[in-house]
Amino acid sequence: MTRLRMMRPLLLSAAGVVVVGSLLGARLLGPGGGGGTDSAGKSPAPAGKDTIGTVAIGTADSDPPPARYGLPPVLQSGQIADVFVKQGDEVKAGDKLYKFDARPLEEKLAVAEAAIAIARAELAKAQGAAELHATTIVLQEQAVDAAKQIVKLTKEAREVGEWNKTEVYKLQGTDPARWKELLKNEPELFKLYVDHAKSEIERDLAKAKLEAVKAAKDKQLDRVVAVAEAEVRRYEAVATEARSAVEMCTVTARRDGTVERVSVSPGDVMGISSVAPALVLIPSGPRVVRARVEAEFASKIGTNQIGRVVTVQDFTDPKVTYQGRVRGLGGSFLPRRSNEGAIVQNETRSLEVVVEVLDAAPPGRPPLRVGQEVRVTFAP
Repeated sequence: MTRLRMMRPLLLSAAGVVVVGSLLGARLLGPGGGGGTDSAGKSPAPAGKDTIGTVAIGTADSDPPPARYGLPPVLQSGQIADVFVKQGDEVKAGDKLYKFDARPLEEKLAVAEAAIAIARAELAKAQGAAELHATTIVLQEQAVDAAKQIVKLTKEAREVGEWNKTEVYKLQGTDPARWKELLKNEPELFKLYVDHAKSEIERDLAKAKLEAVKAAKDKQLDRVVAVAEAEVRRYEAVATEARSAVEMCTVTARRDGTVERVSVSPGDVMGISSVAPALVLIPSGPRVVRARVEAEFASKIGTNQIGRVVTVQDFTDPKVTYQGRVRGLGGSFLPRRSNEGAIVQNETRSLEVVVEVLDAAPPGRPPLRVGQEVRVTFAP
């Protein structure tokens, strides 16, 4: 009991210090607080109105975003044969970046080109046969014309023979009613009759042969030529595909930019399960900040912000600032870009605001780098 009586004054003193400290802290944190630096007559800000503006966290990015290069779609896996660039190199669209070993695909291309040569030879053979057949048709048409001429001549010869005989019958005074019967028994006229009939038969045979030759072209040779042409087109398509696959083994830049990272060297093997890109390219062009506005602050960022100038601060050093202009405001709450493709998905969603940086490398300050975390202060 004696000890408790001795400690009671100390406890009361400590309680008094706590109360005084609490009251002083409330004064400093309340309106007009700040350690006595504010004037006594300053009125507080109206309720519901932002005087500082909304601050959002964002990430500096290129526009378009960085390009990541890996395994071309024609390969399931491949070995790096050569690397043509290094970190920091400036490249133009179409410049070579690195190359995979394309020998297996080059062999397929060689086989396809050999098949094209064979198919073209078969086509030439079929076309030659068709041309020869066309010549045969022309010759047969001439044979038909000649047979028709022979029929005409033999008919005229028969008619002349008949006329001569009838003239003889007139001179002899033979009854005209008997001329027809007498003409049939004349040996010379009989030979003329036979020659005429024979010429007609030969004409008909020539016509039949011509029709048969034409039918053979329609039924056989045209089909052979069509098949040969189709084979040439088929192997040309195979060769085109193989040539494209060989070309894709040499990876080229899709746009102008700067090589930021090269993760491969000759001899390395990449497969479809490879996660890290072989090369990262930062495209040339403006720098932007993709600010992430959480749902509870989205109501403070409206379309009136588009076109306004905002302040961009480095996340780790607020003294380093840049100027930007709001270019676009997202219309949906989407997962963060950094979470896209992640195995474990984060359900945090935000509204993306794109800010175009007016000068990404101002004098006397470090340049704004792609991937740099920043704070964006929007106008109230």
